[in-house]
Amino acid sequence: MFQHKSILNGGMLLNFIKSLEVFKRYTYLIHQLVSRDFKVKYKRSILGVLWSVLNPLFTMLILNLVFASLFNMKSYGKIKDYSVYLLTGLVLFNYFSEATNLAVGSIVGNFNLITKVYMPKYIFPFSKVLSSALNLLFSLIALYLIVGVEALRGQVPFTWANILLPYDLVMLIIFAIGMGLILSALTVFFRDMFYIWGVALTAWTYFTPIMYPIEIISDHHSWFTPYLLFAMKLNPMYHYINYARTIILFGNVPTLGQHVILFVSSFVFLVIGVLFFRSKQDKFIYYI
Repeated sequence: MFQHKSILNGGMLLNFIKSLEVFKRYTYLIHQLVSRDFKVKYKRSILGVLWSVLNPLFTMLILNLVFASLFNMKSYGKIKDYSVYLLTGLVLFNYFSEATNLAVGSIVGNFNLITKVYMPKYIFPFSKVLSSALNLLFSLIALYLIVGVEALRGQVPFTWANILLPYDLVMLIIFAIGMGLILSALTVFFRDMFYIWGVALTAWTYFTPIMYPIEIISDHHSWFTPYLLFAMKLNPMYHYINYARTIILFGNVPTLGQHVILFVSSFVFLVIGVLFFRSKQDKFIYYI
């Protein structure tokens, strides 16, 4: 029995390693797919890349007007600067939303290539997540424009801890890759995933403290409050956003625990995504 389990685990590990090797061998093709997606996104756009900078700023201004002015969030709890608090959450969650939305239909949308030319199927959701990462970089420009203004006003500190932010972004991208692999495989068999994932993302948005501080929930005294807080802290996006806010909003170095949580959640979902995708990919041809 134990020997059977060790063989099974060894086989799963071997499959995972082989899947990662695929990405290395097809780097050029991935680059071409990412480049294509980037060009298509901004084709015939007057503002072009500039829109990736302006969009989070406009969204932040609207939400800031509603939540800061009407609901007085800017004076709640430990929030030093509501604009930075809000924009940090928006930039990271919008990336995750865009990356997974694109990945959902990445296999179905490339059925002509898959059925006519041999190529690893992994690269389609992978390239979608990477192309969204380019937009994330432009959104970070918008974020740091606001951070710079607020730092000059003395509202937020700007410390050397900001050099740790790339760790958060890399872990978020890995998490998105894992989710993208799972979603793209499911969509081949269940086309309703296009609609289901849209609804799930909306619920996930409100379940993540983007527009509100988590202290609002902890201050609401009810029998289910501890359970709700526990459930919210199981949400990986809460930890990616909280890590970034620890650096940007408070100028602090995240704790070892925060680093470990990001690493574990990212690679657990990556491994699950790779293994799930591999277990289903040979059946894609019958459903596409």
